[in-house]
Amino acid sequence: MKEAVILAQGAYPVHPYPLHLLKTAKTLICTDGAVNRLQGREPDWVVGDFDSLSETSREKYISRMIRDTSEETNDLTKAVQFCSRKGFRSVVILGATGLREDHTLGNISLLGSFALMMDSVRMVTDHGIFHVFAQGIQKADGFMEVSVPCCGGNPVSFFAFNPAMKLRAEGVRYPVENVVFDSWWKATLNQCTANNLLLSFLNGPLLVYLPFSPTWKEARDIPEE
Repeated sequence: MKEAVILAQGAYPVHPYPLHLLKTAKTLICTDGAVNRLQGREPDWVVGDFDSLSETSREKYISRMIRDTSEETNDLTKAVQFCSRKGFRSVVILGATGLREDHTLGNISLLGSFALMMDSVRMVTDHGIFHVFAQGIQKADGFMEVSVPCCGGNPVSFFAFNPAMKLRAEGVRYPVENVVFDSWWKATLNQCTANNLLLSFLNGPLLVYLPFSPTWKEARDIPEE
């Protein structure tokens, strides 16, 4: 699957795993403010309205700049839309949290929209991974089934963008089948009991958050999809 890594203008990654993803990305797209702080490699494209782009970056990356002056979307959304137009079906988003909390909440809330554009969307922070799903293997009862790698004993939280969402989960300590998703906290702070979660949902998208284990010190320690 054609994948791009997007670096946004939140807190610059420091955890080994997002830094590994940043370093090894075959295609790296930076929002305009994020490219000012990029370390150790070059971006393939810089996307945004360029209101945060330094003069140094503007001169250096002028041939890679994709200008989008729309005031209806933020630069992260513009970057994901650009990926969609370029034929990417998977995106990994880095640097989208930290710093201002309103930006963090806004970027997390956008993941549901991004899942409708892509086959795979992950937001990786210095503390864990957000997985978001709009589709999966459709079951006879209409539920969509997906699997997520994890580690037994680690925390996991589930969130709904649609309060009508229904969720079934195998591999968790606490049942979620009867959860009414009328508040974001309703299915948080569960626990994995296996090394893979089998999730079925209706009326998605479904958002899953898995924090990194304290024992995961290197990029190779993180379970991959």
